[in-house]
Amino acid sequence: MRTLYKRSIVAAALLAVLLGVFALYLQPDFMLTLADQIWACF
Repeated sequence: MRTLYKRSIVAAALLAVLLGVFALYLQPDFMLTLADQIWACF
C-alpha cells in the first residue's frame, strides 16, 4: 500500500512538471528568449 502511495505521488509530481514545461513552450516569448540564450553560448 505504501509503495502505491509513493508511486502515485511521484507520478503526480512528474505530470505537474511536464505540464509546466508544456505550458512554457506554448509562450512564443519564452521560446525566443530560450533560443537567444542557447545561441549566445556559441
